[in-house]
Amino acid sequence: MEKTLLYHYTSLSHLIEIFKTGKVLTSQTEKMLKVKKPGLWFSTNSKWEYSAFKRFNDGKKEFDLNTPEEFEKYIGCARLVTNLNSLFVTFAKYKHKSKVNPLLWDKMAEIGKSKGADPTEWYAIFSPMSINNLDIEVYEDGKWFKLKKENGEFDSELFNRNLEKTFVFKKGKEMEEKMMKEMPKNEEVVEEKVEEVVEEKVEEIVEEKVEEVVEEKVEEIVEEKVEEVTKENTEDEVKSKGVFSRIKNIFKSK
Repeated sequence: MEKTLLYHYTSLSHLIEIFKTGKVLTSQTEKMLKVKKPGLWFSTNSKWEYSAFKRFNDGKKEFDLNTPEEFEKYIGCARLVTNLNSLFVTFAKYKHKSKVNPLLWDKMAEIGKSKGADPTEWYAIFSPMSINNLDIEVYEDGKWFKLKKENGEFDSELFNRNLEKTFVFKKGKEMEEKMMKEMPKNEEVVEEKVEEVVEEKVEEIVEEKVEEVVEEKVEEIVEEKVEEVTKENTEDEVKSKGVFSRIKNIFKSK
């Protein structure tokens, strides 16, 4: 019996995230919408799945990426391939298995159809899938090419070539170069600011030191003055005592 192939369409930028985790996760959108059993979606359409469109913002306007050619240009285009097995359910059965709100289920079909998709081609599985159990293909110039070579290694040249020609990669590179050019200017500003701060700090320290020296000098002068006054008072007192002694002696002699 001939095997039925299933395809999960995605972008090269998202494929990088899949490589990092080592697995393809179930729908994050469905999790946000509180679906009890979110699905990981595949399609039997071997050309393209129109429900896989992405909302994109190029910095000037927001629009949908609807075709593999548009994916290729802006975010890169890839797909994961596996065989249909008993773990997958049709879109019709997904309605009951996932316990999704019927209104949401209808809306999913409505949006898909409006983009040109056929819900009867959709299949869902309710658990993440390891990247090791999937074939990976990259869309380039109207054709699909296997990313895994026969020896099991990845065709890094194919991947890098297609990633580097995307809008997001070029924009990222452009921003990186701009930041590198601005770094020397920022360093100059930082150096000037540091010099200003150092100068201010030095002035504060000098002022504090001057105040300390002035205070010390004032204290010395005050102490000296006090000593002089005290000495003078003492001498006067001694003189006074001498005079009174003599007067007393005079009266005694009488």
